[in-house]
Amino acid sequence: MRLFTLIFLLCSAYGLTAQKVLQIEKYGSPKTEKIHIGTVIDYRIEGEEYFREGYIEDIRVEDSLIVFGDRYVNVHDIAELRFKRGWGKAVGTSLMIFGGSWSGFALLGYATDGNPYTSYSTTDAAVTVVSAGLGYALAKLVRYRKVRVGRRYRLRLLDLRFSVDPRA
Repeated sequence: MRLFTLIFLLCSAYGLTAQKVLQIEKYGSPKTEKIHIGTVIDYRIEGEEYFREGYIEDIRVEDSLIVFGDRYVNVHDIAELRFKRGWGKAVGTSLMIFGGSWSGFALLGYATDGNPYTSYSTTDAAVTVVSAGLGYALAKLVRYRKVRVGRRYRLRLLDLRFSVDPRA
């Protein structure tokens, strides 16, 4: 049974191929981030003020080119990469909902408890305003993680295929 499993694994691994990747390296750190073909990235070219979004269709390692759907970009021309952070929007939305709920429950409690000594106070309004404002600011300010290529980060194109075929 072990021999059959070993033969099966070796035969199924024959069809596997490695890939070409765009690797982000941080100086002084052995950890790297790999971006594979088929990934959508936001990038800014040196000298431009706005970010472009592109789907990586191919990577030409020998020419240092990244092939997008409508253009070729030299990897040395990329000044900055931008990645979306999901947690900033989620935490910001939760804080805004918390602020609205705090105010809603305070108003509902004031309207239904029948106690003349309770009221919707300025502290209730302050909790609502601070929570909603902090949530909105967090959702907008922590939306992206930007990687500036240059002093601390470097982009490198790697070909991790076993046999390099110049036609591929």
